[in-house]
Amino acid sequence: MKMKNISAKYVAGALLFGLCLFAGCGDDAASIPVSPNTGVTSSSSVAEQQNPQVAGSSSSSENISNPILSSSSLNESVNPTSSSDEALSSSSTGTVQPGQEFYTFQTTPGALAIVPDADGFYDAGDVYKAVPKTSKIAFVLRHSKREKTNTGKNSTLTPIGIEMAQTLGAKLAGDESFYYASTDFVRTRATCENIAIGRGETAEVVTWDEGIYGGYFLTVSSSTLDSLVSKLGGNPRYIAMYAYGDPFPTTRNLNEILPTYFHDFFQRGNQFINEVIVANMPNWKRVSVLVSHDMLVAPLIILVSKRTIDLKIYETANHWVNYISGIAVIVDEAGVVTALPVRGADVGWMSPREEVDEGV
Repeated sequence: MKMKNISAKYVAGALLFGLCLFAGCGDDAASIPVSPNTGVTSSSSVAEQQNPQVAGSSSSSENISNPILSSSSLNESVNPTSSSDEALSSSSTGTVQPGQEFYTFQTTPGALAIVPDADGFYDAGDVYKAVPKTSKIAFVLRHSKREKTNTGKNSTLTPIGIEMAQTLGAKLAGDESFYYASTDFVRTRATCENIAIGRGETAEVVTWDEGIYGGYFLTVSSSTLDSLVSKLGGNPRYIAMYAYGDPFPTTRNLNEILPTYFHDFFQRGNQFINEVIVANMPNWKRVSVLVSHDMLVAPLIILVSKRTIDLKIYETANHWVNYISGIAVIVDEAGVVTALPVRGADVGWMSPREEVDEGV
């Protein structure tokens, strides 16, 4: 089967770029991870805690070790909007019981003139063009294609990855400048920079590890998870099982251990939308691009699609989140929050075992 996530145009484009060289949160139970407004941060204290995965490791996940934000109740200042088809369920104290499936945001485009593709993704360019100027948008995306055998902090984008990011930027072309933030990884920052190039602007990329780090859904560091499961399929397999609510295997008692490694899926997902994104959007420009990793982005896509998009890497189809796929969080002038799964490439998912190896 032909690999679906990298189209022929990217492979051809890679030849043109062949000579190119380009490449957390603290322990606060109540506070919101606040994004810096401006400035480029080349390094941070969080970077010292990174434990990049060794090249050639059996896990295909990107190993990102950061302090984990502890669970908290949803920030009341956000004023979450109940979904029209699945209302917020809460107790008299405003907290939600563990395991309760709930959404504090809309998951359909409403009046926006956009439709999803057959896989359930909305084209990021279509979303940008359809959202009125009176609304704000935050795109939370996986980085573009990086070196296949190096998932560490310093891995760079491949020629195909550069072209993918710039092509997405062209889809997002307009007469306004964007806000850009990434984790403290070469590939995430380079993705922002190349999206900006595609738009015709120069990016000032803010490093925001404490807000959009990869291990947001974990109660342990990603290296802790990887050390337990890397010999059994790697992080993505178990992150996907967690997000879909599928049972963990009984091998080595993983069904007893792994549930303690993850936050409640729906509580944590709603917390991210409201406390990490919506609460910080007033600090950003009308449109923001936040680039992170598959460990964060895949659960978010599964959440906002209400588990209808297939990213079940542990099944025969071997689907996983594609590069520059993610979610769009939209806040209209009335304060209504909508979150949609989006793709920056032709297809929102990829098959890792069929990924094109560019030899870098």
